[in-house]
Amino acid sequence: MAQAQGVSAAAGGAQQETASADDATLARRLAAAVPKGTRLVVAEQSGEASAAWHLSGLGKDAPYQVSFATFNGGPAVLEALVAGAVDVGYIGEAPIPIAVGAGVQDLVAIAITANPGSPANTYLVVQPGSGIQKVEDLRNRKVAYPAGTGRHMILAGILHRHGLDLRKDVKGVQVPGSEVAPTFSSRAVDAAIVLGHQYFRLGSPPILANGAGHNWGLNPIVARRSALQDPAKAAAIADFVRRAVAIYNWQAAHPEAWIQASYVKLQGLTTAQGKLLLDEEGLGAYYPIDSRLTRIFQEISDGLVETGALSRKIDIAPYVDGRYNDIVTAQNRIDHVRLRPLVNDRAVDDGSQRPGSRPYVLR
Repeated sequence: MAQAQGVSAAAGGAQQETASADDATLARRLAAAVPKGTRLVVAEQSGEASAAWHLSGLGKDAPYQVSFATFNGGPAVLEALVAGAVDVGYIGEAPIPIAVGAGVQDLVAIAITANPGSPANTYLVVQPGSGIQKVEDLRNRKVAYPAGTGRHMILAGILHRHGLDLRKDVKGVQVPGSEVAPTFSSRAVDAAIVLGHQYFRLGSPPILANGAGHNWGLNPIVARRSALQDPAKAAAIADFVRRAVAIYNWQAAHPEAWIQASYVKLQGLTTAQGKLLLDEEGLGAYYPIDSRLTRIFQEISDGLVETGALSRKIDIAPYVDGRYNDIVTAQNRIDHVRLRPLVNDRAVDDGSQRPGSRPYVLR
C-alpha cells in the first residue's frame, strides 16, 4: 500500500498542499499540472457519476477531455479497467476483493467514500404470499443475486447472520444486476436482493432484511496501475479526484437537486420515493486511504471469505493507494466536511421493514 504518501509527482505543485491553501489555489495547481491534449475515460454505473459531474458544474472546466462510459455493475467496470478500455472507474466495496481473488492484479483504489452502516438501498425481498416470514425460511429456496457485487456480499452476510450459507443452504441464482428484478418479477425465484429503485418498481414486495450492518458503504474510485504510471494520466487523475470529492460534497449539500437528478430522472422514481431512499441511505464522505481504512477493507475481504462470497483469503493492502490523500483532505477542509469516526454503528434491520418505515439510530 502507498501509505499516505501525498500527491504523485505528476500532480505538480499540489504535492505540498497545506491547510492554508484555498479552493482556487488547489484547483489551479492541479489543473496546471495536466498536459494539454490529455484524455481520461471514466467508467460509471447507472449514469450517476456523469450526472453529478454536469449538474454540480464542478466538472465544466476540466483541463483534459473526459468521457464517461456506463456499465451494468461493478464487475463490468472492472472488466473494462482490466481490458484498458477505461482509466478509472466507480465501484462498490466487494468487487475489488473478489477480482483480486480471481487473479486480477492491475488495479488499485485511489479514493474511497465510506458510509458505515448504510442499508445501501439494498433489500432482500420475497414473493408476496410465499409464506416466507423470516430469513431462515429461505433454506432450499431460490434467491436471485448478481455475483461479484456489493449485493452478493450483503446477501451472503444476511444469510450468514441467520445461520445460512449462500453456497449450500439456499439455491442461489446468479444473474446480471439488471436482471435481478425481472427474474423476481417473473416469479422464477422465491427471493431476490434488489436495489431501492427496483424495489418500488416491483410493487414494494415484503422485505426480510436490508444492507444495514452488512456493509461499510465503501465506494472506491479504482485506477489501472498503468494509467498511474503515465505522468499525464496521473496528473489528470489527481485533478479528477479533487473534483470527485468536491462533487460528492456538493451532493450532500444539495439533496433536493440530487434527488431530482438521480432518483427521479435516472431511476424513474417519484420525488417522495427518492427522498425516502436518500434519507435512509444517507451520504458518507471521502476518507484518506490510511491504515484504519485499509484495515476495514481487509475486514470486508475477510468477511467475504467467511460468508462464501470470496473463495480464498487475500491481502488487500497492495490494492489500495493513498497517493492522492492530500487532495482528499484538502478538498474536505475547503468544503467544511468533518469526517465522523469509521464505526459501523447503525442498527441492523433484520425485520420486515419498508424503506422509510422507521429511522436508523446510532447505537
